[in-house]
Amino acid sequence: MMRPFALQFRNQLLGFVREPVAATFNLAVPFMIVIVQALAYGDQVYSDGHTRFRMVDALGVTTGVMFIMIIGLFGMGIGLASLIESRVLAGSSLRPGGPGLVMSAYALVLLVLVLLGWAVSYLVLWLGWRATPPALPLAVLGVAILGIAVFLALGVCVAAVAGTPRSTQGVCSMIFFPLLFLSGAIFPISTFPDALQALAVWLPGYRLMEALSPLWAGGQRTDLGSALYLVIALVVAVVLARWLLRRREDV
Repeated sequence: MMRPFALQFRNQLLGFVREPVAATFNLAVPFMIVIVQALAYGDQVYSDGHTRFRMVDALGVTTGVMFIMIIGLFGMGIGLASLIESRVLAGSSLRPGGPGLVMSAYALVLLVLVLLGWAVSYLVLWLGWRATPPALPLAVLGVAILGIAVFLALGVCVAAVAGTPRSTQGVCSMIFFPLLFLSGAIFPISTFPDALQALAVWLPGYRLMEALSPLWAGGQRTDLGSALYLVIALVVAVVLARWLLRRREDV
């Protein structure tokens, strides 16, 4: 089983890299957003009442959140919709491993791309601004993988409902931008109206930011509530994704 999986992983990776539009959007867009933020106000110093920090030191977390959300939703959603529309997923049911093998290999490709894009972006932040490295890198990695799994599962749900790449892209866009702006990755949530702040705490992007930030900065209490939220969200999203896929006749 490992050899078919390795072959499928290789094919999915090459297919993703050879698609310039997908590669540009999924990898270059979050990178450019973070670099613009760093150039605009990376050296500005902020205080939360207890500690002082440069804005660029917080960009390590926001970079990861943006990569996770973009590649999780758009990468998985549009990619899976393409596999459904082209009947690749349906045809794989006749081969060992079935659709699960194809989807698992594709999910691993996206996970690798998230971590690679995040690492390269942070390296640029460190070289250009000496951005602070993560205080607890293994814990950051663990929570990041959990967050990636959540958004990949959400991407599967969107693809299963929308069915076609174009429809999936539209639905992902409708979901992504509210999740992004309410995550705190672009603007501090504290500046938003109370109603939006109350809504944000129920969304996965915000919870991912809250779970990652203390692990990256260090010296802060770990947000176990947000980590538990992500675990529950993953279970719910996976169950929903499996149910939605089983309802389709072309999978």
